[in-house]
Amino acid sequence: MENDILWQMKAEKGDKLVKKCCRTCEFNFGSVCAGYGTRTDNHELTYGMPMKEARKMFPNGCDDYGISLDAFIEQEQMNGR
Repeated sequence: MENDILWQMKAEKGDKLVKKCCRTCEFNFGSVCAGYGTRTDNHELTYGMPMKEARKMFPNGCDDYGISLDAFIEQEQMNGR
């Protein structure tokens, strides 16, 4: 599981990580989610769901989470790179 998180966050063991959430996800398209995670309420895809709803449903990111470029840059700076 730790390797999965490191892969999603494009990080190395021991790195400081940004919070894994919709705000830092590459599939956050502002007002809608463009990811293909699985909703917890009806088991359908998250694609197209409102971000407001996604943030409530997935406070720690969904199973399709991938770090956004801005969040990756922030994370790299946190680690002195």
